[in-house]
Amino acid sequence: MKDNIPLLSFILLHGKCRYCPEKINLRYPFVETLAGTLSVLLYSIYGFSLLFILLLSLTYMLIAITFIDFDHYIIPNEFVLIFLGLAVVAHGLNLIPINWKDGLMGAFGFGGALFLLGILGNWIFKKEAMGFGDVKLGFVLGAFLGIEWSVLTLFLSFITAAFFSIVLLVLNKISRENPIPFGPFISAGAIITWLSQTPGGGNYILNWYYTTMF
Repeated sequence: MKDNIPLLSFILLHGKCRYCPEKINLRYPFVETLAGTLSVLLYSIYGFSLLFILLLSLTYMLIAITFIDFDHYIIPNEFVLIFLGLAVVAHGLNLIPINWKDGLMGAFGFGGALFLLGILGNWIFKKEAMGFGDVKLGFVLGAFLGIEWSVLTLFLSFITAAFFSIVLLVLNKISRENPIPFGPFISAGAIITWLSQTPGGGNYILNWYYTTMF
């Protein structure tokens, strides 16, 4: 048990297994630090509430989806089904600040946009540009986000994907032919959207956009 305390065990063990000379993969402390940081940030915004517990659960699953997609280029259907079930419960109990109509618009808008972008990418690049797992993830996330926040999340997804890809290309970690999964960036976009909510239920990024552009 003492070797399974998040982050602290890694430090106390000096990054190595207690019973063998093998080094502990740096992914473990990174994920633990990331999850802990996001937990604190979400709590600072939403307080201890049912909405906080819901978003925290979604965030942890999105972290898992991120690394599974990076490793295997797949988003397991089990996660999609859990998201879908939680969306039904969240709307039924009014846990999220959008109504079911906005949720449906967000689901079909987000999922539909990714589906169309996938078709367009297939036509342009002559190969699969968007997996159907991304479409399903966009659909279930859209049910939580509503149409306006889905648009913001999609925008943030492309921004983070572009930044990540450029950095890896500059560092020669990938080539232009290497496929990069999009699920991690959909996840990042959704989490950034949740973290940018204002106390009044708005969104700092959208507020900045509307103030700057209009």
